[in-house]
Amino acid sequence: MRQKKNIVLISGSLRKESFNKKILQNFENEFIKNGFSCTFIDLNEYPIPFFNSDIEKYGTPVNVTFIKNLIKSSSGLVVYSPEYNGEISAVLKNCFDWLSRKGPNEVPKETFTGLKSIGISVSTGKKAAKRALERLTVLLKRLGVDEDILTYNLGSLTNEFFNENNKLLDDGEIDTINNIIKIYSHSLSNINKIENIIKKKVS
Repeated sequence: MRQKKNIVLISGSLRKESFNKKILQNFENEFIKNGFSCTFIDLNEYPIPFFNSDIEKYGTPVNVTFIKNLIKSSSGLVVYSPEYNGEISAVLKNCFDWLSRKGPNEVPKETFTGLKSIGISVSTGKKAAKRALERLTVLLKRLGVDEDILTYNLGSLTNEFFNENNKLLDDGEIDTINNIIKIYSHSLSNINKIENIIKKKVS
């Protein structure tokens, strides 16, 4: 069952000092300030083998099941990816390949259906990994999340954008993140109201 203010954040980079990861941590901090419970998934800490149906025959990897159950019990998903050759990272794509597999007693796309989502990509370049962000939103929609995906991207990043605790120093960017979260929260509230109306009609 989805919990109304639970958010899962998935980091699509394995690099320890990834700028994307730092931005995602800033989103996490602002979500917490707005009353959300957050679970941060660093794929370094949850290694997953490359998808292989020969492996799947012997059961779903433990880390895949763990992440899938987290997402199925959340109301929101925040994902970031770096850009490699115009695409999202291989480790993130592989994670979604596993998560999208229909398990026993599941219906297709059950893990992601209706999730309110935010896609994030940032880079040191001026184009801010926009191509990866486009590919990420296409993939999320294909997986079944709510069609209205919010996005955030930022280019020309350097270490000077962050303090020693990885907090953004640019007040304008912090305001942008907060505005995205406000829009997100409002959308989530509307979905919950609609669901409650439907339940009352059914009952």
